[in-house]
Amino acid sequence: MSELKMYRKRQKRIKGWRLTVLVVLLAAATTLGCLHQLKLAVRPVGVDALCPFGGIESAITLIATGAMLERVAWSSFILLLATLIIALVFRRSFCGHICPLGALQELAARLGRVIFGKRLTVPTAVDRPLRFLKYAVLVVFVALSVILGQLAIRPYDPWAAWNHLIGPDLFTGFLVGFIVLVASLIGSLLFDRIFCKYLCPMGGFLAAIRRVGWFRVRRNDSTCTHCYACDKACPVNIKVEAVSEVHSLECIDCNLCVNACPVPNTLTLTGPRGRTRASAAGALWITVAVFAVVIGITSITGSFQWTLQPLAKTADLDQAFDPAEIKGSNTFKEVSEVTGIPAAEFLQRFNITEEEFTNPIRDVAHRETGGFEVEELREFVRERFKQ
Repeated sequence: MSELKMYRKRQKRIKGWRLTVLVVLLAAATTLGCLHQLKLAVRPVGVDALCPFGGIESAITLIATGAMLERVAWSSFILLLATLIIALVFRRSFCGHICPLGALQELAARLGRVIFGKRLTVPTAVDRPLRFLKYAVLVVFVALSVILGQLAIRPYDPWAAWNHLIGPDLFTGFLVGFIVLVASLIGSLLFDRIFCKYLCPMGGFLAAIRRVGWFRVRRNDSTCTHCYACDKACPVNIKVEAVSEVHSLECIDCNLCVNACPVPNTLTLTGPRGRTRASAAGALWITVAVFAVVIGITSITGSFQWTLQPLAKTADLDQAFDPAEIKGSNTFKEVSEVTGIPAAEFLQRFNITEEEFTNPIRDVAHRETGGFEVEELREFVRERFKQ
């Protein structure tokens, strides 16, 4: 087999590995999200505990106010840490190799190319100003999280909506997020990764710090045939063929351009001044390895929790119970047992039946008649403690 054929076979293999990683992570995240909605004896944590953007919102809120956001778990900070470690080396590799919402859009784009036979691009005059929207989304929702003391983006988050597709609160708690999700998937049938390009606050954050990363795509003009294969492969419409190095903040470091180039050593991943070099396969597997190691170690130490803890275990026995610990996945029965508030008071105050008393609070809260917000229950407990 000729060297060129081996090179192209290797490129195809790396693209296959990358797609496999994205699909597996999407399937795993979706499975956890679905299992969280079911009435199981042991249930996985919710989507809020498995999103690094929650770590950003809470970290800034903690710095600004000294308080943690509700719903955010240590796992969000751990995922953020892994994302930042990767950002120092391979920039936005989280977006290009890990993000399950990005994978969902990429699969939609593949389906779109099968249906329509081509990929469309947004006109430059429209595309450029729209790219700034994700930075506005980032600033607005981080600011709202600081002001409100909660995950402000949650009802508008398409990934949260995806994880609640079989939940009872999809259209009551995540209607806007569901609309954004549907619009993003329909848009991605025609335009690659449309949510990533225009609305993703996590993408906006990683883009803002992208320049600190070590490796970047470099083009060797002396061997480049100007075939535009790299431009056609780029899911975020960067003109790779026109630059010597890809410095664009929009680059998601998926390395699809590198794996599309037909000439060996023309598009490469290099450090500053070309002194160090990495392969596209190396970038993929190092990214995966960093996440696996960070999550693995913290899972063993107990910092990264995969399952919901009974409310009684989350309560600090040495201090007064904090009603903020009450979640929609808990039951009224759990709350009654932990707080000591008689069951009859809950039955009367929230007009629930004895059967509903043992169901997840969110299932009861979002019923068609006599519904309420979980925060109302927390406030009831706070007021009851004051008596």
